[in-house]
Amino acid sequence: MPCGLRSLTHLAMTDAAGQVAIQVVSNGELRADGDARARAKLSDEKRSALLANPLLGGDDEPVRLFALVGSRQVGGIDLVAGELETPNGSQRVFWGSALWVGPESRGRGLGGTLLRHAESFGGVAAACAPSRMSLPLYRQLGYVDLDLRRHVLVKRVAPLVVPRLGARAGGAVASVGELALRAQRALFGVAGGARSGGALEATPATAFPPELEPQLALERAPYAPHRSAAWLDWIVRESFYGDDHRRELRLVRSAGGDVLGYLVVKARRYSGVTRWQVENLYLGSLVDWQVFEPRALSFEQLVMLAVEALDGWGVDAIEVCLPPGERARLLRLGFVPAGAQHVVCRREGQDLPSDPAAWTLRPGEGDHAFS
Repeated sequence: MPCGLRSLTHLAMTDAAGQVAIQVVSNGELRADGDARARAKLSDEKRSALLANPLLGGDDEPVRLFALVGSRQVGGIDLVAGELETPNGSQRVFWGSALWVGPESRGRGLGGTLLRHAESFGGVAAACAPSRMSLPLYRQLGYVDLDLRRHVLVKRVAPLVVPRLGARAGGAVASVGELALRAQRALFGVAGGARSGGALEATPATAFPPELEPQLALERAPYAPHRSAAWLDWIVRESFYGDDHRRELRLVRSAGGDVLGYLVVKARRYSGVTRWQVENLYLGSLVDWQVFEPRALSFEQLVMLAVEALDGWGVDAIEVCLPPGERARLLRLGFVPAGAQHVVCRREGQDLPSDPAAWTLRPGEGDHAFS
């Protein structure tokens, strides 16, 4: 999809603080590594991941936008290339990533200006798991807001209570809480081999089997973000943050060795950035999956297998976000409701459905498998 962006700079606005312009960085410029602005505030890992995206477009497609006052960057957003399957065929998607506006430049509408420019390149503009600060902006700009109900299984109490109560009091509360959690998990059958139904096994895979790729197109709603063997390998292999983030693809097999589905789990340490302001929380997440044989593998069984995988990593808590239409009963597995993760999307001149039943969504859309 030619965009002609090599030298494209859009004038955005002028105010008392000076003239603001939007600088567009193309795939070709990012790959050439000749423009310092193309790499500013971008890790080597993220640059490599963006350029390794199997859905990456031509050299003239946009990959980064900067808001500039003179030569000073005051805001920006990265664009992760993707595709959306629709009843009318595949459509281009630009997933927003790392939207930011400097504190000294807030209140001037720069966030909205950046998003409107991201929409101007055609296709669908979208974001997965936007921050609590930016979500109201997406809603204000008319994005369809689809939520995935978040559930959390607490594995270790200490990271949740010690920062609030101190080492002594928090440690005492954590000891009692750990005993209660073990009793609860035993009661609900979340501990031990009973979780996976005994005959099922989720084995790590270094790559998604190409012969299974046709299965990825089965049982999908009319609107569904792209899935392929290459895309799955990409989100597991690449990284935005280096060694701080672990991800793994697992194939779910029956006792006879048949592949019944797959799951992707991730884990990362968070400090002071979650809605609970928890310090040093090692959070595991189920970010992507598909069940190929619903009669042999339920979603609850798949969650149990994900819990088993993440248990082996020693995580403090496990997050599962239920997509629209999913009716799994996670409470009986020890999970508790914890708000929602949002996916927002918009296309100029075309209505995207707001009915959750029209979508197949997973928590790892866009850049969220890397975050």
